[in-house]
Amino acid sequence: MSSSPLSLADLLSLSKAIRAISNEFTLLELQRTVLRIIQEHSSAPYAALLGFQEGQGWVIQCQSEGASRALSELPTTVIHGARRTLEPIVLSDASKQPPYCDDAVVRARGLRSVLCTPLTHRGVQHGMLYLEHALSPQLFEGPRLSAIEILAAQAAVALDNARVHQHLAEQNQAHEVSRREISTTRQHLQDFIDNSPAAIYIKSREGRILLVNRWFEKEYGAPRSQFVGKTDEENFGPEHARKVVENDQRVLNSGTTLQFEEEVMIRGELRTFLSQKFPLRTTDGKITAICGISTEITDRKRMERALQRANEELEHRVAERTEQLNSAQKELLERARHAGMAEIANSILHNLGNALTGITVSSTVLRERIQGIPIPSVGRVASLLARPPEELGEFFTKDERGRQVPEYLNKLHTRLEEERTLLLEECAALATKIEHATSVIATQQNYARARIRLSEKARMRELVEDAIRLCAIGDQYDKIFQRDYGDEEPELYDRHVIVQILVNFISNAKNAVRERPDNPQPRITLSVRQDAGHTSAAVADNGLGFDESVKARLFTHGFTTRAKGHGFGLHSSAISAQALGGRIEAHSEGPGHGARFELILPRISPEDEEPS
Repeated sequence: MSSSPLSLADLLSLSKAIRAISNEFTLLELQRTVLRIIQEHSSAPYAALLGFQEGQGWVIQCQSEGASRALSELPTTVIHGARRTLEPIVLSDASKQPPYCDDAVVRARGLRSVLCTPLTHRGVQHGMLYLEHALSPQLFEGPRLSAIEILAAQAAVALDNARVHQHLAEQNQAHEVSRREISTTRQHLQDFIDNSPAAIYIKSREGRILLVNRWFEKEYGAPRSQFVGKTDEENFGPEHARKVVENDQRVLNSGTTLQFEEEVMIRGELRTFLSQKFPLRTTDGKITAICGISTEITDRKRMERALQRANEELEHRVAERTEQLNSAQKELLERARHAGMAEIANSILHNLGNALTGITVSSTVLRERIQGIPIPSVGRVASLLARPPEELGEFFTKDERGRQVPEYLNKLHTRLEEERTLLLEECAALATKIEHATSVIATQQNYARARIRLSEKARMRELVEDAIRLCAIGDQYDKIFQRDYGDEEPELYDRHVIVQILVNFISNAKNAVRERPDNPQPRITLSVRQDAGHTSAAVADNGLGFDESVKARLFTHGFTTRAKGHGFGLHSSAISAQALGGRIEAHSEGPGHGARFELILPRISPEDEEPS
């Protein structure tokens, strides 16, 4: 059936309805408005808007108020026919019109008037409008059908606009979410950059600063806007910027991350930075800027220079000592060649070298302590007191500085007393080491002449402690000793000969643990044992150790397992032990398992003791 012309009243009513539909942009509200208006103009008791949803197919998107039908509860033949042909299907009496009269829903509901029309606009289907009436036939004809067609056409346009509006709203929402996320990320990045202890900056290819972090404000005492937009020459001056600009250009030319040491003048102070610089690229790989992260290393460089100076001074001192020892060695070797005592000369040099090491350390400590005495403080107090006697009373009572003088003098007295005690202790240690060095020479001379033994009564542990002090050179290996002293009685010992043997043992042990790089807990154990016939002192370490195959050669003149060793210490120690009537025993489980050297001496019976 065809539609019929509308009356003026119908046209006015439709115009109002079209305006109502056109004013809705929210999809859900638009669907409800369309259904309500079409039901008012069609008198259909049931109406539905059908739409296609991704993943679900065709579904009922909106239907008459109070209804809750599923798509399967609408006449399939009508819906499929309209969807397939994209043409409206209008049934005057569905119960009598084949093939629709055979539809299960038509029969079950006794449908009479049925209308289903696609809602298309600009060649795009936006859904379908379905109307039905179970009692009245020929309901959707004439002017009513014309009104429905006009409203359906306007509904298609409005649905198209609503979907465009919804898409734009969703895009705007997505853009807003992205904008907030980008803003949050940007703020997080800015917080990260501003709270970095390093200087962070971005420069354009032309060298103009695009971004700096808060470090610049803190260190330069100026707002970051002062730096942005300027070149390094404008910010720091041509002289200090030249090297920085050259480094930036190297990064741009290489296109890779490079690291430099750079010096920059900040508030009149030349400071050193370790700068990591890398190019910034667009998505297509084009370099548009460079970023730099500069960490200040001024203190580290200052310490390195101080360490370098100390090393040079130490090397100079070592060279001087070496020259002195070389001269002494040449002189002694010359004398030994004339006297036939080369072996004794080697022993003297080795033992004397050990003694001189302790003397050198003590003298260094003394010099540093003396340099640290607060003499200038005394001068400052004296200058404060350099005033007429009649003014001193007022100075001590009314002048804030005067009132602090007694307390300051007390503290100064305590400090000087502490320094005096430390200096006396170090002088005593130095005297002991000088006495030991003198005794080494005297002992070797006496040994060479007549093998005279100078004995004194002491405990072996006292001799071990003397040897520990003589081996101290001020490094961490002075603190790894473990002691295991058994019960013992005092005996007559040739103190300086035995101490020299133990010094050789301890020096070798310290070298062994020092030269083993994979040793997390270096250890040296000192033990003393005494039984009825012997007294022994042993030095054990967990250092390099030695192979059983070299054990027989350990005490041979000139044999050593160390790259810088001379092979004199153990040889002379073995000779000295034999002269004392004792022996030295060495043991190791193998390379990397440490070593143990033990001096074993016979006990002297009372009748053999020298008369006092």
